[in-house]
Amino acid sequence: MLNIKTILLVIVSMLATTEVLAERAWPNKVFDCQVVTASGSTGLVGLQTFSLKDAEEGVVGLTATTLLGNRESTVRVVQCVEQGRGASFRDQNFQAWVDGLPR
Repeated sequence: MLNIKTILLVIVSMLATTEVLAERAWPNKVFDCQVVTASGSTGLVGLQTFSLKDAEEGVVGLTATTLLGNRESTVRVVQCVEQGRGASFRDQNFQAWVDGLPR
């Protein structure tokens, strides 16, 4: 049977964890990034972060979906655009491909 000290320790631990999670700032922007993968293919990565700069720096190493539908590791970012802001990719063919993807 649990004693009172164990019960209090569990309660204090739960409260501390809840407080830490409540204080964390969560990213509020979603970006689509045109990337180049390890095989040299063009791909797309979507990520949620705080800024365009964070998106451009954080996308390398993530898994991209290529134009052929393969999943590959990202080695270089070409351009990132924020979703819902009316921005589009400079590469119109890539933008047309992105527009045709299910959301």
